[in-house]
Amino acid sequence: MLLPALLLAQSAAFAPPLIVTASRLPPLASAIQIDTNSFDSAGSVAAAAASVPNLFIAQPGGRSGFAAATLDGADPNFTLVLFDGVPINNATSSRGGAVNLAEIGSFGLASLDLLPAQLSAVHGSGALAGVLAITPRGPADRLEFTAQGGGISQGGHTLAAGLSGPIGGGWGASLTGQIDDDGTPTPLVRFVARTALLRVVRNGGADRLLLRFNDVDSAGFPDASGGALLADRRVAEQRRAREFLAAVRTRRVLGGGLALDLNTSWLGRSDSLASPGVTGAASNPAGLPASTDTTRYDRLLGQASLAWTAGATQLAVGMEGSTERGRSIGDLDFGFFALPTSYRLDRSAWAGFAEFASRAGALSGSGAVRLDQIGSLKARLSGRVAAAADLGGGWRLEASAGSSFKAPSFYALANPLVGNPALRPESGQRGDSALIWQQDRTRLRLAGFVARYRDLIDFVFQPAPALVNRGRVAVDGVSASLAQQLGDVQFDLAVQHIWPRDEAGGPGLLLRPRWRANAALRWQAAERLVINLRAGHVGARDDESVPNGRQRLSPYLQLATDVRWQTSDALAIRLAADNLLDADWQDAAGFPAPPLRLRLLASVRL
Repeated sequence: MLLPALLLAQSAAFAPPLIVTASRLPPLASAIQIDTNSFDSAGSVAAAAASVPNLFIAQPGGRSGFAAATLDGADPNFTLVLFDGVPINNATSSRGGAVNLAEIGSFGLASLDLLPAQLSAVHGSGALAGVLAITPRGPADRLEFTAQGGGISQGGHTLAAGLSGPIGGGWGASLTGQIDDDGTPTPLVRFVARTALLRVVRNGGADRLLLRFNDVDSAGFPDASGGALLADRRVAEQRRAREFLAAVRTRRVLGGGLALDLNTSWLGRSDSLASPGVTGAASNPAGLPASTDTTRYDRLLGQASLAWTAGATQLAVGMEGSTERGRSIGDLDFGFFALPTSYRLDRSAWAGFAEFASRAGALSGSGAVRLDQIGSLKARLSGRVAAAADLGGGWRLEASAGSSFKAPSFYALANPLVGNPALRPESGQRGDSALIWQQDRTRLRLAGFVARYRDLIDFVFQPAPALVNRGRVAVDGVSASLAQQLGDVQFDLAVQHIWPRDEAGGPGLLLRPRWRANAALRWQAAERLVINLRAGHVGARDDESVPNGRQRLSPYLQLATDVRWQTSDALAIRLAADNLLDADWQDAAGFPAPPLRLRLLASVRL
């Protein structure tokens, strides 16, 4: 669970997407690999991942907004995010456990891989829609120094540096640091992030030590306030987040086809917020009061698994245990008096799991089952089956089905303003299929999914803001993608259409565009000159703010480009432009998109 296997299939013309197992056994499903060409100019994981139609990432107010990924029309907290194999979702997040991808800088990353599927049978609570795996670069074969710096229009800048190489005894290490200042792309916003990462590995990552620290200082209009276009209160919400991640993994080969994996990790996070509140409306006169809130979250996670290999058959069994602690203290300011608020929640969990995989000729199959006992909740059994067939002529058919669940987050249960201690766990079932054709220079993928969710936890605005369980929610979807290499030009096309609906007759889900489409072109114009052009279409979607009610947001087209000039073996210059057409759209109700933004970056590798 803590470190999914990543295998790269090489092609004579270009590297096709990574294969992510999301398990301890051989891969059966082809993951969607997010284009690494845009990492340097993207700035954050959120900006890089926005190029995948399966993911809709709204960033109200630019990078200062909470960039949660809506995967295949599911809730943002249904996507499990792994950093170097370690889950970083936290139960005190205001998005019910979703990860703010804008906080994670893209410097020093090797890959972003997305596997849409129900994966609670592998990962436990939370992976109802799929897994996003973020993998940092491994240590270099020789001592190497890298640095990147540059300016961003509207007053921003970025500085980053890294040192990587062998340290003896078969071990290698990489140390990176990064400072990002996003400037002021829209009114009243601010975003500054400072990140440090140490990664020590041996045997290709079989043994690993990971230490990561992230410090984010940001400001912007509160959620559901109407943003810069509609909010009545022109005062920014102040936010501060500090996160520390430590993880250790080791693998021991025992002989006889047996291997033992031991993993442990600790995630610690503190958040502080000072909000001016949100003006009310006729349907909700009270609005949201001004507030302060300081939260602390700690999670200790450990796992032991034993894998056995015999020819084309593999079996893995193991156990996992975790403990979570959440603390919150603050106040709600109603003008004429302030109401102190707080909560303290602790939760322990254990799980037992088993996975099986086998291959016979062109056919392969796998299965997984997991039993989770989380706190005082009823024990949950999750299952998953998958199969794949190589049809010949470059064709491959993949299919999977699974059941998943998610325990309510601490925020959802106990937040003083909108929390609901009576919330039930969310659950779902999903089936996926994909037909893939790949030749030396071409890759075509046609896919579809059917997902059903029960007791989905959602935010409602009336009669008063609160979190409630929805009865039955359905999301179905189809997608197609094409990657083609033509001489010095490579282009990628992808499109997705989904049908999200509340089968119990409730209001439509927010921020679920039915249509997403992306196109990317990479042109090797000269030996040292590369030009990238990206286009993305987002369809119409609903959103809601407290003072303005439900609104229909218009579809939009976004263009971005970057030019990379390798002036020498050591120095590269990159000029990037976001929102190239200076188009006007809203990421959320009342939150305008950042205007045309230019980034000039210089990278040094010694």
